[in-house]
Amino acid sequence: MAFNDLSLAPSGKSVVKLPKGFGASDAVGAVVELTTNNQLGDRSIFLELFNKKGSADFLTKKTVKNFFKYLNKGVYDNSIFHRSVPGFVLQGGGFSAPLAPADEGGSIDPVDTFNPIKNEPGNSNRRGTIAMAKLAGDPDSATSQWFVNLEDNLSLDTQNEGFTVFGKVLGNGMEVVDYLASVEVYNFGGPYTELPLWQLVQKPDGSLDVGPEDFLIVSSAEKLKSKKQPFVLSAESSDDSIVQVSVTNNQRIKLKTPKNASGTATISVEAVSTVDGTVDADRFDVVIGGSAQARSMERSAKKGSKFINIFVDGGSFDDPFYRFFDSNGDELDRLKINVKKKYRFHRQDEVASHPFYIGDSGYNTDSTKSLKLKGDGTFTDGITGSEMFSFSVRKADRKAFKKEAELSYYCTAHSSMIGTFAIKGQKNSANFMPQESADVSTINDSTTTSSGGYYRAMTDVADQLPLI
Repeated sequence: MAFNDLSLAPSGKSVVKLPKGFGASDAVGAVVELTTNNQLGDRSIFLELFNKKGSADFLTKKTVKNFFKYLNKGVYDNSIFHRSVPGFVLQGGGFSAPLAPADEGGSIDPVDTFNPIKNEPGNSNRRGTIAMAKLAGDPDSATSQWFVNLEDNLSLDTQNEGFTVFGKVLGNGMEVVDYLASVEVYNFGGPYTELPLWQLVQKPDGSLDVGPEDFLIVSSAEKLKSKKQPFVLSAESSDDSIVQVSVTNNQRIKLKTPKNASGTATISVEAVSTVDGTVDADRFDVVIGGSAQARSMERSAKKGSKFINIFVDGGSFDDPFYRFFDSNGDELDRLKINVKKKYRFHRQDEVASHPFYIGDSGYNTDSTKSLKLKGDGTFTDGITGSEMFSFSVRKADRKAFKKEAELSYYCTAHSSMIGTFAIKGQKNSANFMPQESADVSTINDSTTTSSGGYYRAMTDVADQLPLI
């Protein structure tokens, strides 16, 4: 991470924003939150979908696109898990939950579906993965229904030409799934032969008392952007007599110095992703008077075991446009980037000229997900002064990145100032050079033609497709 050290006066106050990406999960693919009516513990199940390079061995872009069609239409909101087979699968996505008891007009209705999609097998049906349900004997029949594998169901990799695994459950989400899959299952025929319910009460007259609250429900399904992924933030001061620290409601670090404070306190910050448990941790110094920047450089140099610190000069219009230095001030005239290492870029002597940034997609263009860029600056507004950012290549992408990627450095204010870093191990890679200017036994899709009251929907199976 890249928190900057800072100076405060006695009786001073400051609010520190988190560096970009601090607290985000390590998920590469799109992240979805399913909020359930789980009655014990967490209610959220977070999914990573296999739509981006590095998220899985085999990408399932068409299936993910189809899943989002239903999600964006709200189809999965207030839907039920209609099939539970302990030790096998928990299945949903096909039926909406009743909004009222049957005697008040409530009903279980099949969701409206789009055209079936082409099968995309390739990823294995391991525990914790999510896959599409489909009709028996028809590999290209998946529509809205999906299931979570409760165990390694490797037979599904070849059955019916393979079931498309298009995502996985993140973090402790399988604890929620396992609890949902542990509730009592009832047989009402048709698509409800293995229907999980929180409870089932028989009335004195022999009829069944099943209310809307008895179903296992996905109350909402939402795609989460990286900056909106939830996390738990904490911060601690090494000396409260110098600096007092707290966390604000909008996830920022609030600092306050007592009236007669003096000296230096270290602020330790930790963010734990609620999505997958990823922990981001860093620290920074708060100096009461004096130069915080000098301490920042000193502390950054000490982090050499974790980060390779690179200091970038003020730049010029002559190639190679920038000069690079190590923590000792020695020029790096044969700099090569090692994709297995982590780097932190600073501006030498806090220069304010020619804002500096890097990327793998060209000039003033957002980088791919292969790069992890955190801290100050953006692809349109590079770092100057005391700003800094860290850079690394995601582990899953390192091999491909070393083979074919192009890592550029440039001035975000002048398109003529763009060069390319050499990558260690890459064939025909120079040191750094300028570029040209840039101006179930089976799993089936359960369907029903009945959409009346849900007591009738559970028992009237004459027109329903069997769940094989």
